[in-house]
Amino acid sequence: MNLPNYIAKIEGHGELRVDLETNTAKLHVLEGERLFEGMIVGRRYDETFWITPRICGVCPIAHNIACLSAVENAFGVQLSESSIALRKIMLSAQNLQSHVLHLYFLALPEYLGADGGIEIAKKHPVHFKAAVKLRDLSDRIAQTIGGRAVHPITPTVGGFHKVPSKEELKSLLKEVKSAKKEGEHTFNLASSVEYPDLRRTTEYFTTIPEERAYPSYLSSRIISTKGLNQSIQNYTSVIKETVKDYSTAKFGEHNSRGFMVGSLARIKNSGNLLLPPASEMYKKVERLLEQHNPYLNNLAQAIEVNHFLAEAEKQLEFLVRNGVDDKITEFTIRASHAAGAIEAPRGTLYYEFEFDDAGLVIRSNIITPTVQNLTNIEEDANEVLRTIAKDKSLEEKRDLIEKLIRAYDPCLSCSTH
Repeated sequence: MNLPNYIAKIEGHGELRVDLETNTAKLHVLEGERLFEGMIVGRRYDETFWITPRICGVCPIAHNIACLSAVENAFGVQLSESSIALRKIMLSAQNLQSHVLHLYFLALPEYLGADGGIEIAKKHPVHFKAAVKLRDLSDRIAQTIGGRAVHPITPTVGGFHKVPSKEELKSLLKEVKSAKKEGEHTFNLASSVEYPDLRRTTEYFTTIPEERAYPSYLSSRIISTKGLNQSIQNYTSVIKETVKDYSTAKFGEHNSRGFMVGSLARIKNSGNLLLPPASEMYKKVERLLEQHNPYLNNLAQAIEVNHFLAEAEKQLEFLVRNGVDDKITEFTIRASHAAGAIEAPRGTLYYEFEFDDAGLVIRSNIITPTVQNLTNIEEDANEVLRTIAKDKSLEEKRDLIEKLIRAYDPCLSCSTH
């Protein structure tokens, strides 16, 4: 007997089909193919970063900056320090936006006896107010620097079409500093709930920049908890996309096995590089996060909320102190080929382009974080059925698996790009 289980409170449409006779599960992604990779072939390089953010309305900034990174790597573009700082702030806002939405309105309500955001507002108004303040702040940062809260319009190859004024940056800095209490509240909430105790060893992947810093922007190498260390230009030798006949999304694998990307993977690889107060929060739960428990991705996201608030504050202080350079770096269009990667809220986002000498796209490839996580989600769901849900009722099995899938924060729309 197959039990279909349509998964609510995730981004996109999917179901987990459980065979009750064999106690196994398959994750069916039900989103239609969207064909963005083919859509941009034949288009100019400077159209790509306008089009691809439409892959996702939840993380368009991540797609915009990852796309720009690939284009800039292809044409050898070096950004100014202030352009780098502005993009780091934008990515911090993106991670903040997404994590707050996921934690307060999708993942944690069921741990708090609430069905979703409306019930959170009624039953837990303090949590709701913290979420709204953090979301408003992240939207304001995105709008001030990116031109609007969704689908940014100011970033371009080599810099920004328009940069914020010093007064606007000072105002953002004041708001970021005032949100520290809500960041701490988020961690306290996520660390107070009791997560299912699943233990399954897997490999955790992230990308890192050349500078010694927590993973986010200017990724140059891929690392893992099992010692992998590769250039992002070789990402296709590390990650293989496989096709399943029951899913419209590809499933990422490494050495024919699943792996995990995202907040928990970043902390497992680079937790020692978190900024205060996130670094102190991490120390409080470090032993817990040493477990191979995917449900703890919620807790890792809560720690990152505080890290990205601190990162935004750090970069804003730099810009207020040193001013913003509004010059766009000049470059030469040429036949070229390169990849770019950034750390999006759900994990590493890869873009790759091949251009002709007129700057037209010959070939493109995009691998999203959810694609990389799908195999691991399915393997973890099967482990849940074999272990912690083995002797549970049907409703309890459903609850454990839904919590597992939401912990990964999948974006199924992104997965069928």
